[in-house]
Amino acid sequence: MKKNYDKESFHSFKQSDFKKICVGTQTFEYLRENDYLYVDKTRDIRNLIHNEKIVFLSRPRRFGKSLLVSTLKSLFYGDKELFEGLYIYDHWNWDKSYPVIHLDMSKVSNKTNELLELTLASYVNKFAKDFGIELDENLPADYNFPVLIEELSNKSGKNVVVLVDEYDAPILDNINDKDLVDANRRTLQSFYLGLKNSDEYIDFIFITGISKFIHTSIFSKLNNPTDISLLGDYSTICGITHEELNDYCSGYVQTFADKSGIDYDVVLSKINYWYDGYSFDGKKKVFNPFSTLSALKNSKLSQYWFSTGTPHFLVDILKNRKKNIDFNNLIMNENDLNEINPMNIDEVSLLFQGGYLTIDKMFIGSDDETEYSLKIPNFEVEQAYENNLTELYLKKVENRFNNVKELIWDDLIAMDCESLSKRLRAYIAGLPYYNRLSKNNAEKWKFYSMIFTVWARDVMGFDVKEEKAIEDGRIDYVLENPNKEQTIIVEMKYSEDKSKSFKALIREAFKQIDDKKYWWAYTGDIKLMALAIKDIEIDEGYITDVKCKIKDVNEGKEEEI
Repeated sequence: MKKNYDKESFHSFKQSDFKKICVGTQTFEYLRENDYLYVDKTRDIRNLIHNEKIVFLSRPRRFGKSLLVSTLKSLFYGDKELFEGLYIYDHWNWDKSYPVIHLDMSKVSNKTNELLELTLASYVNKFAKDFGIELDENLPADYNFPVLIEELSNKSGKNVVVLVDEYDAPILDNINDKDLVDANRRTLQSFYLGLKNSDEYIDFIFITGISKFIHTSIFSKLNNPTDISLLGDYSTICGITHEELNDYCSGYVQTFADKSGIDYDVVLSKINYWYDGYSFDGKKKVFNPFSTLSALKNSKLSQYWFSTGTPHFLVDILKNRKKNIDFNNLIMNENDLNEINPMNIDEVSLLFQGGYLTIDKMFIGSDDETEYSLKIPNFEVEQAYENNLTELYLKKVENRFNNVKELIWDDLIAMDCESLSKRLRAYIAGLPYYNRLSKNNAEKWKFYSMIFTVWARDVMGFDVKEEKAIEDGRIDYVLENPNKEQTIIVEMKYSEDKSKSFKALIREAFKQIDDKKYWWAYTGDIKLMALAIKDIEIDEGYITDVKCKIKDVNEGKEEEI
């Protein structure tokens, strides 16, 4: 089924020679019947089924979990023709099939606990009708679920396979409502208890989701599921390895190169930079499958994953947290990394399970515990932090500024640059490292510009005009009171040049203001402000320092730090 292409023969193939890429469905049957690209994971699947009975897997959204569940479903149904050409075709007993209960918990209504209980009951009753089994529909789901499994096994004469996708959706969808989370957790615990009570009628259980809530008792009464989330043997069961990219997608890489007018190796390097880097064991790496296939299908690099792969619960939690994360030294032990308490979620575990962090290295710590160092996986995720999650932390800056708004007004009135500079420096220093990942001056200037704009517009209430065009140039910022009685003209200078002093930066700012006579376009109470920002290297990172100087145009008063 799969084709291998060597680079020398690319141009002899047409686009029709490649398997079509479909990123809009995660249904194995649909992909195979319509001749879409499927990256063969059936060797890992066979090993998993052969070695385990109850399995749990945690992976980020849009990482292939649902496709894995769908593949298992078709396999246990015995749909032999769908697997022709795949590894497992010659390594599976096709004379045997199993009844399969496939639960997609993302489709269950959960906005109230009552809705969750009702729709779970409806879900179970529908399965019963599909299998021709009669249940007492007046009874709750946690009672009827094990009855369904037992009756299905007895009717078919075979043990049942249970596949649970997005098991944690009723928790994560309501993560900011602790009472509802706890109520839904207890409902799910009672429901999944039916799996333990039906053990003798079950052949295989596979449970997947974004997060692992073992400590919160959802599966506490289930018979010790094997968590394969961080096991090396299954670390590439989701995602695309480098070898798989070469085996299945080389033609698309070359098409991308041809359309872009650049070399094949350059395109491959860009795809590596944007979408590679995920590791779930600290050794083997995989590409983000959704983003990689989207980029190859469209012959365009973009942030495909953030808009569809970022769970809203992650954004909801981060925007309400005051804790900042030091991305220079992220070390977690296995339990902390792999498990989450929904009543007290750790940000680092959340970011890892959400796909914003990945394992860099695995090692044995001082207490003989397995520990992991974490990092941001690739450029796409780095950009997602910088361009999308930055606004969450800018909101924090606004709130912190608001707490001392009157003091900042006093600083401005008195032209106390020393105090004002310290406040600006403190707020920048309090921002998370990942909000300052940019590698060049222009992007860092833009980031610091956002911080300054938040202060001026949202906290101090100025009308802010950025890059204000006048007769002979553009002013970085013009700040005006709503009553127009006061205007502050601001020129901001940023530099990574170690040899350039703050005095030199401030001098450059005022020289530009003076040379272009920026204040001529305004009347009334005018102040001129030079703002200088420098990054100071420390160890493997940097800190940011701020200095300023204010001139009162009308009075000629000047205050300097």
